[in-house]
Amino acid sequence: MARANSKSSPADTAALIAIFILIAAILVLFGIYFLRQNGFLQFDTTAAEETLPHVIGSETTAVSEITETTTAAVTTTSMTTVSESSETTESETEVPEGGSNPAKEVPTAYDKEFYSNVLMIGDSISVGLVNYGYLQPENVFAKVGLTPASVMTTEVDEKLVYDKAAELSPAYICIMLGTNGLSYLSEDYMAEKMGEFIDELKVYCPDAEIVLVSIPPVTAEHEKEKPEKLENITAYNEHIKNVADEKSVKYVDTFSLLQGVTGYLADDFAENDGLHFKAAAYPVVLSAVQTAITGEIPSLETAEITVVTADTSAEDTETTTVPTVLQ
Repeated sequence: MARANSKSSPADTAALIAIFILIAAILVLFGIYFLRQNGFLQFDTTAAEETLPHVIGSETTAVSEITETTTAAVTTTSMTTVSESSETTESETEVPEGGSNPAKEVPTAYDKEFYSNVLMIGDSISVGLVNYGYLQPENVFAKVGLTPASVMTTEVDEKLVYDKAAELSPAYICIMLGTNGLSYLSEDYMAEKMGEFIDELKVYCPDAEIVLVSIPPVTAEHEKEKPEKLENITAYNEHIKNVADEKSVKYVDTFSLLQGVTGYLADDFAENDGLHFKAAAYPVVLSAVQTAITGEIPSLETAEITVVTADTSAEDTETTTVPTVLQ
């Protein structure tokens, strides 16, 4: 019988070596664990922690690349900057009571009886004088879309403005027109047409005193999306102020009265479209016009103060609904 070969193969030898290495590694790990548990072995993790990335926002900075002195300086500077920035921000962004763009304190008293002898001419903004109950329909000639050019040929309730003026025979005629035309007419052209309109009114109502009223500002939100801009509004108001001087008629600056603290149409006065008026804006205009005509600021004692709401019962939707965009 032949004897078995006792010589190991290379594969068996490699397997045995691997087993010995694994056993040795396990023994080393157990040894380290035992020594740490009994206080014989400690690691200083501070240096390791300092090499971790320090994240601020989306930027990553390796702290190990910054010296101890530089780190201290950066920390101090950051604290100072944040403190100063916070103080400035709180001061600049402090929202005044009443909203982000509240109205300034302006006169709002007016005498309703005084306006029984006044004809107000305007566009959809002036339609609100009737809708909110501030003036009677016979004292207002207004329609959606009117401009200094179209007012001379447009009928309201089947009457031209000259017919309405002649029938009423008012002591004063107040005109607030031009907002609609800013999107497609030049300031020069509208001012020229305003001058022609004044000349025509003087023919039909030679005894009436004519008053030009500035067109109002718009909100910042409106200006971002629509063609009516503060720059154009200011330029146009300057044009009609010059027309008022040339024609020897009064000019009333209601633009500045309706501005909020930011310079745009005040939140207290602006409808959602950023162009039309809330009810609160109309007493400001009426008070300013009466003051310009009489030379006296109406007092709360003599003025008729009326709390009004929008008239939603009228059947004529053209004169009771204020559009989002003037056309």
